[in-house]
Amino acid sequence: MAQDRVGDLLRSLGSGPGGAPLVERFSELCGSSLAMSGVGLSITSGTGRQSAVAATNELSSRIEELQELLGEGPRIDAVAVGAAVLVDDLGADSAVERWPFFTPAARTGGVEAAFAFPLLIGAIRLGAMNLYRDRAGALTPEQLAQAHLFAAAAGRLMVDLQHGGEAGTLPEALAPGWSASSVVHQATGMIMVQLGIDVASAFAALRARAFGSGRPMQNVAADVVARRQRFDEGR
Repeated sequence: MAQDRVGDLLRSLGSGPGGAPLVERFSELCGSSLAMSGVGLSITSGTGRQSAVAATNELSSRIEELQELLGEGPRIDAVAVGAAVLVDDLGADSAVERWPFFTPAARTGGVEAAFAFPLLIGAIRLGAMNLYRDRAGALTPEQLAQAHLFAAAAGRLMVDLQHGGEAGTLPEALAPGWSASSVVHQATGMIMVQLGIDVASAFAALRARAFGSGRPMQNVAADVVARRQRFDEGR
């Protein structure tokens, strides 16, 4: 029965207006159905890094970027544990203790509750569906059931998009998020060479530079790739 409902949901997207990319239409439908302030979809690369591929508005885009920048938050944990992470009050002490950097930054950005659901195909964790709300409060039982349905549909959607593309190419619907991610990966490799450190340390250095400067990580990465900024200056 649930599988049929997932199929119905995906078919309804396919018959909708074609102006917006499919993943964006999916995110908007999810947000309106669940009465969320913002929705984001992220996918996980082969190296385990997560990158946003869709966000319904500036609020969700900012929170998606924040989690990638800080390396902590609900979507990071949801993929790590393979289970939903439901935080109905980001102002609670438990949330601050769990994500000491993400929590105050998210609240400053206008988010008071966050709910992340992993995109699972069997044991494979493809990414996460991330719901954001500008007020504290738990999901109702009906909202929770619908959110799990949307997460199942999102997982199938990601797989369908991958299968629909040519071998070795990225589906057009996912290209914006992954193109930004590829710049980050390339910059990480350059920083690794410049500083003589491993990949994890190079990515941490890039993330710290972006956080310290208050700039999006992709922008700092683009400067590194364009050789406008180096990490070994002054060593």
